[in-house]
Amino acid sequence: MNTSDANDRLALRHDVLMHARCRKSPWRIFDVELGNISAGGCSILDSREPFAVGEVLSLRIAHLKPVEGHVSWVGDGAVGVEFRRALPPGVIRVLEAAYSLRVVQGQARPAGT
Repeated sequence: MNTSDANDRLALRHDVLMHARCRKSPWRIFDVELGNISAGGCSILDSREPFAVGEVLSLRIAHLKPVEGHVSWVGDGAVGVEFRRALPPGVIRVLEAAYSLRVVQGQARPAGT
């Protein structure tokens, strides 16, 4: 992972607008929109569901297996999630191929835009 990023991030962040399913407990599952994703985490945008720092959750992103993580920050209109384990290498490429995303200067955008 890249450790020399200007924001001192462990992995390059890719801007996306992607649907995911969030599970807080066996009985609390709901839809969320992701604003960005990296090997180490993601952001959830404009969720109606309240989140708390440290809260454990699981995200079902696209066709991937559920990814476990915890809330690392809560801000105005967004929530940061740190994954328990980094996503395997190539996951962003898999998302590109399956969902017509392309990486442009470190940002994933829908193809054709």
